[in-house]
Amino acid sequence: MLRFSPAFLVSRTVLAACALAVTAGITGCTATGPAASTSESQTPTIAPSPATSTSTVTDIETCEAFTDVSTILQNAGAGLYEGRMSQKEYDGWMRLATRVLDRVPTRGEGAVSDAIAALKTEYPPIPAGTQGVTGIGKPVPNTVPSPADACDAVGYQIFGEGFTGG
Repeated sequence: MLRFSPAFLVSRTVLAACALAVTAGITGCTATGPAASTSESQTPTIAPSPATSTSTVTDIETCEAFTDVSTILQNAGAGLYEGRMSQKEYDGWMRLATRVLDRVPTRGEGAVSDAIAALKTEYPPIPAGTQGVTGIGKPVPNTVPSPADACDAVGYQIFGEGFTGG
């Protein structure tokens, strides 16, 4: 079974649609477009924020905050796939998603915190005003703990609020 990056696991509905698209011969869940020019890219110079871990944050609060990342990924992916968004605009939304992900608070221990920390490491924040490249939102093999699975285990289902294209 094809698995997608935990960052792309925005909802079971999106996963089903992605699996159906892949089965139908569409590669990935987003439309392809011109790749970002590496000459425009700058290497991010900021590290993930250490201030986002605190023992007063609950796993549910972490999961709720992560839904903002899921919402960005879902809407931008749909916009690109349906041709309503250019690759450049999509890339901008993905850079924003890395900064929002970096601001997701965790309690610093446990499966939910570990899953979010792994994503923050895999997709570091791209500073505003730069053209850095990120792989967040791209279907890839599941290489880090899944926030969707960790949040399910604490009684919260990750979702993305779809509001574009409708």
